[in-house]
Amino acid sequence: MLLVIGISAIFVYKAKGEEKKETPPQQTLGVEEIPKEEKDISVSVCDTEIKNCIWLTSDGLIKEDIVDENAVYQKVLDTVLPYIETQYGGKTIASNKNGNFIYWKEDIIPDLSNIFTDVYNAFKSGENTQILIQTKDFPGTDGRYSNKYIEIDNSKQKLYVWIDGKVVKEILLSGPKVGYEVYGVFPIIDKGISPIAPTGRYMPYWMAFYYSKRQDSWYGLHALIWWYDENGKKVYEPTTNIGVRRSGGCIRMLYEDSKYLYEIFEKGDHILIHE
Repeated sequence: MLLVIGISAIFVYKAKGEEKKETPPQQTLGVEEIPKEEKDISVSVCDTEIKNCIWLTSDGLIKEDIVDENAVYQKVLDTVLPYIETQYGGKTIASNKNGNFIYWKEDIIPDLSNIFTDVYNAFKSGENTQILIQTKDFPGTDGRYSNKYIEIDNSKQKLYVWIDGKVVKEILLSGPKVGYEVYGVFPIIDKGISPIAPTGRYMPYWMAFYYSKRQDSWYGLHALIWWYDENGKKVYEPTTNIGVRRSGGCIRMLYEDSKYLYEIFEKGDHILIHE
C-alpha cells in the first residue's frame, strides 16, 4: 500500500502590463478535484486505496516568496499526521503503574520519517512534485521513550532493541499464552545467567521484569528453557516454539538472542510491552 502526497507547486509571476496566467494544479487519478480557488501552491495528501484526500494550500505558509519552515511544520503536524494516522488505525496508549507510552495499533504503518522535510522542500521548490510514502512493517513506538529500551510487540511475537532512536536488532519470540500477557512499562528488576524456574527448568540469560501474584513467580526475558529428564540427560525446548505463544508469562527467544540482550541491558533499563 502507498500513501501518495501529490504536490502541485507552481509559482506564477505577474510582469508589468501582463495578466497573471494560472496553471491548473496536478491532480491524482481517482480522487476529488483540487478546490478551484486561486492558489499559487496546492498540496494534496491522498490515500490511493480509499481515494480520500486532505488538501493543503500555501495560505500562511509563504510570505514574499519565502516558505515559512515553522508554519509548514505546524501545518503538517496539525493536519497531515492526524489524517494519515486515522487511515492506518491510529495510535493508542499502553499504561501501568510504571509509566505509559504511545504506539501504533496496527503493524503495517506509513513511513513518516521524512514527511516534514519532503513537504517543506516541495513548497520551496515551486515545481510540480509527487511524494510517495511507503508502508512497512514498523515497530509500534518511535524510539524516543529513552536512549535505550526494549519494545515487545505481542501481536507479531517480535522484540525491538532501540538505542539512540534507532532499531539496532529485531528478535523473534515465544511469548505468553493469551490471558498471561502484561502491558505497559517494566524496568528490568534482576538478572541471572541460568536460574531455575519453580518448575525445575533452567532459564538461560534471565532478566526479570514483572512479579505475578497470580503465579507467585517472576516473568522474565530468557532463552528457550532446558531441563534434565529422568535419566539425567539434558532436554532442550525446540526452536520451533519461536513465534508461538506458549509460556505462562515469560518471553523466550533463541539462546544467542537472549545472551545479546543480557550483555547490553542492565537493571533499571526499560521494557515496553504492547499488543
